[in-house]
Amino acid sequence: MRKRAERACKQIKHRLESTEKSVPGFTSLVGQKRPVRLLTAALTSGNLPHAFLFTGIEGIGKKRAAMAFAMACNCFNRQKGVHAEQPESIQPEHNPIEPCGRCRSCKKIISGNHPDIILVKPAGIMIKVDQIRALCSKLVLKPYEAYKRFAIITDAQKLNPEAGNTLLKTLEEPPEHTVFILTALQASDILPTIVSRCQQIRFNPIPPHSLKTFIENAYGLDAAEASVIASMAQGSISRAESMTKSNWIDKRNWIIDEVEALPSRSINLCLAFSDALSKNKEWLFTAFEIMKNWLRDLVVYKYTPEKIINKDLSEQIKASSKRAPVNSLILKIKAIEKAERDIKSNSNLRLTLDSLIITLSKGY
Repeated sequence: MRKRAERACKQIKHRLESTEKSVPGFTSLVGQKRPVRLLTAALTSGNLPHAFLFTGIEGIGKKRAAMAFAMACNCFNRQKGVHAEQPESIQPEHNPIEPCGRCRSCKKIISGNHPDIILVKPAGIMIKVDQIRALCSKLVLKPYEAYKRFAIITDAQKLNPEAGNTLLKTLEEPPEHTVFILTALQASDILPTIVSRCQQIRFNPIPPHSLKTFIENAYGLDAAEASVIASMAQGSISRAESMTKSNWIDKRNWIIDEVEALPSRSINLCLAFSDALSKNKEWLFTAFEIMKNWLRDLVVYKYTPEKIINKDLSEQIKASSKRAPVNSLILKIKAIEKAERDIKSNSNLRLTLDSLIITLSKGY
C-alpha cells in the first residue's frame, strides 16, 4: 500500500509539472517526425491543401496533430498583421512554426471554444448524415474570426454512406478559407472518392522507446515499469496512458502471481480465480495478454533474456524459467489463445475459463 501511495504521489507531481510546461503544439506529438515534417512544410510554404486525411491506429496523436495544425494556422504570433489588435507585448520569441499557446486564438482552440474550429465525431457507432449536413450549413457562412477555418472529422471510417456522399459534395467544391482534416484507421475504410480529394498523411505506431520516455516524464514511473507498459501498449499513447492511470502494473502483478500459484492450489481455489476473471469481462482479454506475455517471457529468457517484456520482474522470470519446459509453456500459450477464440465466438464464458484455468494449473 505504501509503495502504491508513493507511486501515486510521484505521478501526480509529474502530471502537474508537465501540464505547466507543455504547449499543445507539434512538440507535444510523440514519435511522429514524418507527419510533423509534412505539416510544418505546408505551413512554411503557405500552400495548404483544402483537405487532409490522417490515418493510423487509435491513440497515436492524429487528433492532437489536427488541433496543433489548426492552432498554428490561426496563432496571432504567426499571423502578424492579420490580427492588428493583438498587442505586441504577448508575442514572445518562439519557434515560428509552433503555435504560441497563449494568444486569444490559441486559448480558444485549447479550450474548445473557437467558433471556426468545428469538430465532428461519431454519434454512437457512426457519423450520421444530419451531422454532416449541419457542418455544411455552417461552412456556407464566412469564418467568424479565423484566418483559416477547420472542419475536423474524427473516426471518419464511421461515416455512413449517406453522410460520406454528402461530405463528398462539399469536398468537390470546398468553401473558401476552410481546411478539412479527416482522421481514420486506414484509407481503405473510406470512400475512394473522398480519399482522392485529400492529402494523406500516415501516422505510425509510436516506437516503444519513445513511449517509455514519454511515460517516465509524464507520469513518473520508474524505467522498468515504463518499459513494460510501452511494450504492451502496441504503439498507442492513449493506451499507454490508460494503462498507467488504471494501475495496470498492480493488476498485471496480481494476474502473474495467480497464474504462478495455480499448480500448488486446490481445484476450488483455482476455480475461484476463474470466477474472479469472469466478473471483469471488460478486462478479460487484457488479462489473457498478460498471461501470454508472462509465459512467452519464460520461454524467451532461456535463449535471449534481454528480450523479455516484463523486465521489472527479471529475477522472478529467471527462477520460473528454469523449472518450466518449453513444450509445457507453449501448450499453455495455445490454451489461452483457444480460450480467446472461443469467447469471441460466444462460447459459455465460465466453462471456457474453468477449462483454461485447469489447464494452466497443471505443473510444468
